[in-house]
Amino acid sequence: MEENETLEENLISESLQKTIDENIAKLREKNPKCRIYGIVVKGTEFDEKPLYVGYFREPSFKTFSKYLSFVSNGQQAPGMRALATDCFLEGDKELVDDDSLFLFGLMGQLAQLIEMRHGQLVNLSKPRK
Repeated sequence: MEENETLEENLISESLQKTIDENIAKLREKNPKCRIYGIVVKGTEFDEKPLYVGYFREPSFKTFSKYLSFVSNGQQAPGMRALATDCFLEGDKELVDDDSLFLFGLMGQLAQLIEMRHGQLVNLSKPRK
């Protein structure tokens, strides 16, 4: 995580971070029951912008099921593209539509959207003393 935090610190200025935080707060007002993520991808010399920012929501059951149907058939990239398309709220749509930005920028960050919560199964079938 330290490496990602360092990358984030170098990639995002304080003013951009403030803008992202404000936009996420506005989106949370419209979508109070779901997590919202701001994802920043650095452009290359071939892109129109130095940074691309997109805002994505946590996937719904239907969206996640659609993603899983692709993955279960060995189609990871199309599954991730469907996930990105369905979870995109606003920002630079090129992150989803442009193949290079998607494959080599956004796709690696999408794992945040489908990260599992930590939990523990309690074995209730053991006899109690």
